[in-house]
Amino acid sequence: MRKVCSFCLAECGPAGTEEDAVSHGMCAACYAHFVPQWEGLTLAEYLDRFEVPVVVVEGNWRFQAVNAAFVRLYGIDSRAGLGLLGGEAMECVHARLPGGCGRTVHCQTCAIRRTVTRALATGEPQVGVPATLARDAGEVALRLSAEPRGALVVLRIEPA
Repeated sequence: MRKVCSFCLAECGPAGTEEDAVSHGMCAACYAHFVPQWEGLTLAEYLDRFEVPVVVVEGNWRFQAVNAAFVRLYGIDSRAGLGLLGGEAMECVHARLPGGCGRTVHCQTCAIRRTVTRALATGEPQVGVPATLARDAGEVALRLSAEPRGALVVLRIEPA
């Protein structure tokens, strides 16, 4: 008998006597991953598990949550950025132009905005999309991944 993790399908125990039979359980790695969630892991605690910057945005491109890696990389207070449009929260220089974030000529070609919009419109993840963020200190090269989750999108923002 093989013992297989019900979650990751890894072998998780010594074989028994019946060769064709499979018994399911949970391996130690999956147990360590899922138990905190079952015990009430908050969204912020979950996002902080990611080593790369992660942002949760609504379809209108307003920040709903950010992780600690995002705060460290961009120096933006996570509480102050919640509810702001993406360009406002990420301090894009174009967001301060007349019309604001999403309404300037630059926003039409914004890879960050287009990646989030495409993920929501198609329901398909967008992975490894190159982007540039214009900030006061200069342009920042990024690599984006966006995964739609209902009306929200989980956006991974990595330095390129």
